[in-house]
Parts: sequence; C-alpha cells; structure tokens
Amino acid sequence: MNRFYRRLAVAWLVSVGVGCTSAPVRYYTLTPTSDKNLPASEAALAVDVRVLHIPPQLNRAELMVRTGPTEVIVLDNEQWVSPVKEEIKQALSLELRRRLGRLTVLRPGLAGLVLDIDVQRLEAELGQYVLLEASWSATLSGADARSTGARVTTCSFQADQTIHGGYAEMVEGYQREIGTLADANVAVLTSPASGSDAPCQRSIEGSAGGSGSENP
Repeated sequence: MNRFYRRLAVAWLVSVGVGCTSAPVRYYTLTPTSDKNLPASEAALAVDVRVLHIPPQLNRAELMVRTGPTEVIVLDNEQWVSPVKEEIKQALSLELRRRLGRLTVLRPGLAGLVLDIDVQRLEAELGQYVLLEASWSATLSGADARSTGARVTTCSFQADQTIHGGYAEMVEGYQREIGTLADANVAVLTSPASGSDAPCQRSIEGSAGGSGSENP
C-alpha cells in the first residue's frame, strides 16, 4: 500500500511539474543575415547611427502587437535579443554600410557619417501590417579634422507594409522597412542637391517582400 501511495505521489508531482513548465521564449533580431546578392560597400566611411528617441512604451524586451483600435498586447514569450534602440541602430548601420560605396565616389574626401534617428512609431498587427515612422538627419565629416560637418535637411520617413504571417514575418517586415529607410538615407546623401534642396523620401507602402512605391 505504501508503495502505491509513493507512486501516486510521484505521478502527481510530475504532472504538476509539467503543468507549471512555461512556454519557451523566442528571441528576434532586426539585424538581417548576410545577403550574397548585395555586396558590402568597400568604402572606409565611418558610420555612426544614433537613435535619439523612441517612444518609452516601445523600449522594452517584449514584442508588442496591436489587436484593435485601442488595444495592444505585450508578448512575454516573444522578445528582442537586445533593446529595441540597439536593434534599430545595429540593423540600420549594417544596411548603410552595404550601400555607401557610391557616396564616397560622389563626394571624395568624406571620412564619417553621423545619422540621428527619431522613431515616432514602430507597430504591427499580425496578418495585417507593419509600420515604421521616423525622422532623421545626417552630418557628413571630411578627412580633415578642421573641416566642419554639413547638416543634411531633416527628413521624415514612413513605411507601411502588408504582412500575412506571424511574429517572424512581423520582424522580417520591420527588417525590410529599415532597409528601405537606408535606401532613403542614401538617396538624399548621394543627391547632387544639398541642404534644404535635398530630396526627402517620405512615405513607402507595399506588400510583404515588395519594394513598395513612393507617395508624395
């Protein structure tokens, strides 16, 4: 009889332990894998991306999704590998370095780029859309330490893409939008115009996996 109760107690403890086991936490990053079809820039241009602002409610470890006009869910088991500000910084830095070869050709003597980012919105709804809205400005510095930086006109940016999948596709959508932001940065920096005449790419809409189109 004692052996029976001991077995019953062990079985109960095992069932309780299984029931209390939490679901695994999955981690995501905005830094894309290397793209063999997109050669890295050979430019020796130093790139410093600074995320100056991000809404406090977004600067957390957990991913967030919108579920309606007034409701947002924090996903405890879906988390960023590093803080969101750092994720955006690293991803955008990588995308810029891949694209900046043309800048050093058009503007010889450049040594560094400082890009300041102000993120206003970073949101998604599963199976619906991902959205990135930000403003940015850039300072280019010359190889001569005495030269002063030239401030590029502050530009606004918005990318809105349709998605159809779950959390992984949501993050991939963010990745594509950061790549589009890098394209917009480089388009302004490589433009013959400068200062207030520099063109700003303001709004991009498209489906998942598409390049999107510019809207006035």
